[in-house]
Amino acid sequence: MRFDETFFRTLDSLVLLARRLQGGRLPGERPSPRPGSSLDFRGFRAYTPGDDLRSVDWNVFARLGRLHVKEFAAERDLEAHIAVDVSASMDFHGKRDQALAVAAVLGTVALSRGDTLSWCAFAEARLAGGTRMRGKGRRAELLRGLEEAGRGRGTALAAAGPPAGETPGLVVVVSDFCGPGADGLLRTLRPRTGDLVALHVVAPEEMHPAVSGRVRLRDAETGGEVEIDVDAAALERYREALAARWDGIRARCAAQGLSYLRILTSTPLPDIVVSLLRPGGALARR
Repeated sequence: MRFDETFFRTLDSLVLLARRLQGGRLPGERPSPRPGSSLDFRGFRAYTPGDDLRSVDWNVFARLGRLHVKEFAAERDLEAHIAVDVSASMDFHGKRDQALAVAAVLGTVALSRGDTLSWCAFAEARLAGGTRMRGKGRRAELLRGLEEAGRGRGTALAAAGPPAGETPGLVVVVSDFCGPGADGLLRTLRPRTGDLVALHVVAPEEMHPAVSGRVRLRDAETGGEVEIDVDAAALERYREALAARWDGIRARCAAQGLSYLRILTSTPLPDIVVSLLRPGGALARR
């Protein structure tokens, strides 16, 4: 997976969007509610024994006769986790490639910003991934890891969660959500003090399949088969059912307070980046 330098420069101007910011463990570029030592002045508080005397404001003492110390906002990194679906259903008309490219974009932005990144490729289990990656120097490792991610069969959204002990402020799941009840499990992946973004990858060919007559269909994930007669009426019923399912996933995400964005396999990657900058997306400009 390769991005040219022009595209890298575009990504360097972006940042992962965390609406309910949960600061990470390491210094970074994002304001944190905790006090720290950045240049962002927060105010004064009364001196208490043990405070660093270098933080005392002696001008305030001269005016008020009482010791006060200056407080500055801490700056922390964002801990982000990106999970990309590589189950068998994702092999349909480029969904897997599109999902991996989107994950690469988001991971590159995180590393460029100085955030702490974990990622995984999942199907019926976690198949590949990396943890606590930080800095632009890890971008090649991320892209190579995504490019070499394996292929699975079924979809188990529980395998998309962050590594044990990690407390991300942002979780992004890139999937077609074809597994049974997959959309219902999204809520369990949302960080307690962070955000979850569901990026739903779909192919136009799913809505408009080129089939007719007597056909045998095989489920890519379970291997189950069924024979059906396909005519115009059957195709219309299928399209209505599929549209209802896709809209249902979006509605349930909205009801659970999760961000949702549908991504077409036919959309060029730069246009997807633009869509991720819109409300409900996972990116913002610096």
